[in-house]
Amino acid sequence: MFNKTVRVIFVCMVMCMAQTGVTWARTYYLGVLPLRKPTEMLKRFEGVEKYLSKETGLDIHLRLYPTSGVTGGYTAIVKDIVAGKIDFAFLAPVTCVQAVGSGPVIPFVCAQKAGSPVYYGHLAVKIDSAYQSFKELKGEKVCGTSASSTSGNLMPTGWLQDQGIDKFEFFQFEYLGRHDKAAQAVIIGQFEGCFINEATFNQYNEEEQQLRSLWRHPAVPEFPLCVNTEVVSPEVLEKVKEALLNLHEKDIKSLEAINKKYEKWVPIEWDDYGAVKKVCDSVHGPKFYDLDYWQKKADK
Repeated sequence: MFNKTVRVIFVCMVMCMAQTGVTWARTYYLGVLPLRKPTEMLKRFEGVEKYLSKETGLDIHLRLYPTSGVTGGYTAIVKDIVAGKIDFAFLAPVTCVQAVGSGPVIPFVCAQKAGSPVYYGHLAVKIDSAYQSFKELKGEKVCGTSASSTSGNLMPTGWLQDQGIDKFEFFQFEYLGRHDKAAQAVIIGQFEGCFINEATFNQYNEEEQQLRSLWRHPAVPEFPLCVNTEVVSPEVLEKVKEALLNLHEKDIKSLEAINKKYEKWVPIEWDDYGAVKKVCDSVHGPKFYDLDYWQKKADK
């Protein structure tokens, strides 16, 4: 009798919740692109994780990814956001394009630095290097970060292709997985040049100038936060978006932990990444959206 009564109460609760639009609480996962090793990315985003959980009342947890292989851990996070295994993801412009083109994913905010939501990347050499132009690096050891990286591969590849140059034929080219690893490899003399993002270039020039730029790629929109719209309701998305847009006023330290030059989150639209998509399609073609193909490259 008792069990029957419990079942009746349970059914009534479910019906009432359905009628009022209330749903059972669940965990929401925020994936973080592995720009650095997982322990460092945890330090950068743990403040945002706590802030979002407190501000929205949602149970939000980070999901971190390793850096390994040709595509770093980039393909894994793209596959997870497309499949709905994670709800939100901090992606690079290139991986944003790949995710949007592969599933029900859209960008909704990105960071602003120095009053602008765009950034650059560099072909960098050691500060005392004799090289003065990229053409002088022909035949030399040059590194990028991963095949899925905006500054560490895509933008440089598009630029070189426009000049009829294949980077693998022009340089002794290798992917090293991370921006900091690529920069360090140049500083210690393992490579003569590296393609890295602006944040990393600046990082190694703050206290002591260690790198010099031979080329800077055109502006691209900052790294976006993306959402899978099939697994996240409009109401939940709006809660998270509003909390992020107010983060700089309520917890600026958590924002600066991601990047100390970040000023605030600002709204972003998919159309803002149109120029990046154009380069992605030009460099990679349709196979860019074949995630299984990229996973095989990552597993090598």
